[in-house]
Amino acid sequence: MNRIVTREEALGKAAEQLDISPSKYKQAMERFESMKSYLLDGEYDGATADPEIYLQGSFKLGTEIRPYKDSKDADYDIDIVCRLEHEKETTTPKTVKHQVGDHLKSHGTYVKMIDDEGKRCWTLNYAEQDGVGFHMDILPSVQESWSTFRDYYWYRSTIAVTDRCGDTGSYNWSPSNPKDFAEWFYDKNRAAFEDVKQTQKQILFENYRQDGLFTDRDAVPDIHVKTPLQRAIQLLKRHRDIRFCNQQNEKCKPISMVITVLAAQIYRNESSIYETLSNLIDTLSRHADQMQPTFRFDEAMAESAYTLITRTADGKWHIPNPTNHGENFADKWHENENGVPHTRAKAFFQWVAWAKEDFLNIAERLDEEHYTRSLVSPANSSKSLTVAQHRGVSFNVAHRQKPCWPLGLSYSAQISAKYKANGSWQGFNSGEPLNKHLALLFSANTNVPATFQVYWQVVNTGKEAEDARQLRGEIVLSKTAGVGGLTQKEATSYTGIHWAECFIVKNSVCVARSGEFVVRIV
Repeated sequence: MNRIVTREEALGKAAEQLDISPSKYKQAMERFESMKSYLLDGEYDGATADPEIYLQGSFKLGTEIRPYKDSKDADYDIDIVCRLEHEKETTTPKTVKHQVGDHLKSHGTYVKMIDDEGKRCWTLNYAEQDGVGFHMDILPSVQESWSTFRDYYWYRSTIAVTDRCGDTGSYNWSPSNPKDFAEWFYDKNRAAFEDVKQTQKQILFENYRQDGLFTDRDAVPDIHVKTPLQRAIQLLKRHRDIRFCNQQNEKCKPISMVITVLAAQIYRNESSIYETLSNLIDTLSRHADQMQPTFRFDEAMAESAYTLITRTADGKWHIPNPTNHGENFADKWHENENGVPHTRAKAFFQWVAWAKEDFLNIAERLDEEHYTRSLVSPANSSKSLTVAQHRGVSFNVAHRQKPCWPLGLSYSAQISAKYKANGSWQGFNSGEPLNKHLALLFSANTNVPATFQVYWQVVNTGKEAEDARQLRGEIVLSKTAGVGGLTQKEATSYTGIHWAECFIVKNSVCVARSGEFVVRIV
């Protein structure tokens, strides 16, 4: 029998399946160190000192995911910055790009692995081992000039990246700041990281003690410690891969940097993956009306959610790099694809809608193996990941009222339930079939500090409830006497699939919601 777990456990297990294994990570770092040594040994005409070589991207941020085999890029990406010690004003982007490329091609092994020149990077393809390979993207760059970024705090680590302009033969400089971006991300993630670091490192050390990978707990690399923010990013990246896999608009799928920067901006140290996802997805959903032709960004919105994704009067989209205001992660959103305007922007908001459907509508308790496999294994994935939908439940019914408060889900709430049969109360799980004509009692537990308001929503489906005009679906203030309204009395009156959900509201903001507790009446 498959194991039924809470949705938080299921999300955690699914995310763990996306992690790089310690042995694979060790292999990746060995390849990075070998490449770093080789690049440091290069001779770059005009350089005044040795280059600076460092990691960027998911391997630096701890948001790496196992490659998705149905994707065109079914390898781990190791992203490396190679900053040559040239004065920007005394060289050209073409010179820098080809100095790095020529040095790579002079290596007897690397020359066989290198791709044709990319827009910004040189890419090396490592052979698969254990069914998984590596791409190594090497980004040539120089220090950005002081005159360009004198108004920004971050200029000291800002680099000028070589940017090849299609097949025209021309090159430009493009600003970036991966080093300070990593520090900014760490700062957003620091409190949560410190909370879980020691526990997770101890578990990993015990699990891999026999493999001899770690000498002690402190030897476990920080990348293996995952906070709710990092887990949420991993899950969203995989969700994106599945939703856009094998589609004609795959190249328009949301890029990892957009997902990462928006998630970190929104994160408020939520203690669970589900709360992190809920806050993130609900916040991003509020940006969707920017796709409307009549939408106009107003200065009065400066303190609102719209500061995350803005749109200028001429239709240009903007998601700034928080550590380099000259870099716009949405610089291609306004462009057309196959005659369709704003294709990438539309793809992003469509993906947010899918994420809301697939993550926020999952049942409170579910089949761990089924959910994990649907998210991790391509052979078992479908266009929709919502566990409730796999079981024949659709939560997206027209008579279900949407929450009217802003969602700031910084706390948690859970529902337990029991039914009365033969004079005694018995507990049951979400989704468990019940007979008609039973008394029900739902009880919510929350960590929201007093005082707060409790709202309940009961949604019925099926022909019997419809014929009786009892589909319900409204959200109502609890009137139940007792523990602050945290209980709700119901009855199994109509055959069908129904559910209850509890909302905790404090200072006119929904700070916790339980998710659906499903009742199947047979």
